[in-house]
Amino acid sequence: MKRHFILLILLLLGCTCSYAGPTGITDTVKLDSSAYASIMTCGPGDELYETFGHSALRIVDTANDIDIVFNYGMFSFGEPHFYLKFLHGQLNYFVSATEYTDFTWEYDHYGRSVFEQRLKLSAEELQYLFDTLCINIRPENKYYKYDFFRDNCATRVRDIVEVSLAGRSFIKNTEQHPATSYRDLIYKYTDSTLLWWRLGIDLLLGARCDAAMTTSQYMYIPMEMMAQYDTTLMADGTTLVEPAVQLLTEKRVPQAKSVSPTLCFWILFGIILLLSIIARIKNWKLYWLDGIIFGIVCIVSLVLIYLWFGSDHWCTKANFNLMWANPLFLILLFRLRRKNTITTLVIAGIMLVQLIGWNLLPQHFNSAVFPMVLTLMVRLADRVVKFRV
Repeated sequence: MKRHFILLILLLLGCTCSYAGPTGITDTVKLDSSAYASIMTCGPGDELYETFGHSALRIVDTANDIDIVFNYGMFSFGEPHFYLKFLHGQLNYFVSATEYTDFTWEYDHYGRSVFEQRLKLSAEELQYLFDTLCINIRPENKYYKYDFFRDNCATRVRDIVEVSLAGRSFIKNTEQHPATSYRDLIYKYTDSTLLWWRLGIDLLLGARCDAAMTTSQYMYIPMEMMAQYDTTLMADGTTLVEPAVQLLTEKRVPQAKSVSPTLCFWILFGIILLLSIIARIKNWKLYWLDGIIFGIVCIVSLVLIYLWFGSDHWCTKANFNLMWANPLFLILLFRLRRKNTITTLVIAGIMLVQLIGWNLLPQHFNSAVFPMVLTLMVRLADRVVKFRV
């Protein structure tokens, strides 16, 4: 359970790639006229943290015996205070360099697809790109603060490529995508096999992730960046990259669809509603049930509050899930056998506002949240009736 929770947060707040050791590059060399650079785009894998694929840069110079892939998606579990830095949003990621054959071997081993787009750079632009990459992998430069949406393995590739264009202007296809949000793209890449992970991500992401994105911001997803560069034109009408070539085909076995969390929570709502009615007729005390439900809500609430106010994670701020995962449930949890009518009505009122403004609030809520809120309101209503009788 702990491992799965950590993987969920890693997916949301960072991405992981297999470790690749350094190649021994310490200084740049003068590239041959036959050298070229490519954007490598890797398809999704079976693990949660591989869902969105991966991007890297390849430099090839056969004259100097160079065929290296620069990878910005690295981190180490051995870093001091790893978990503390991770929770605070201060975990360092770094760029590494590995031989092309080693890089592709791993993706071939796990049946993941790999695409290559050769960049149409001048000799000066290519040399600048290579020099910059070699400077970046130096020990004093290779670390950076990772942000899944704004500074990740794909956006680093995007930024360094565009800086290398020596001031040449280019035009991205703004009509390729309709206006959408960071969360919308997450939904696009979390299909029916990842519905429970999607729920977890929706609970942790705040309203910032529902704002419309620019064309460049789409490119935080590797596959989206590949598609965008396929249609990017330079000022003279030529394309920035050659058409993508598939180096490895996907060989993964399709995963089974997951049970819908929305359906599960609707069933739970029905069970608790029925149990509450029977308990009212039989005069049963359901303090144990409220203790379990309110306790879970309190844990969720404390996590959301910490991620909003106590961490540096940009994407977890302004989280309106706190309207139902209300910290006021702590009062009810520690006073289960006592009358708390005012607190109960305040919590119920806030949740009612959430339900009424479901499509008006600036944040998207997972569909499973609706039956969650109704379930909580059933138990709150039961408490009000019980302590008024």
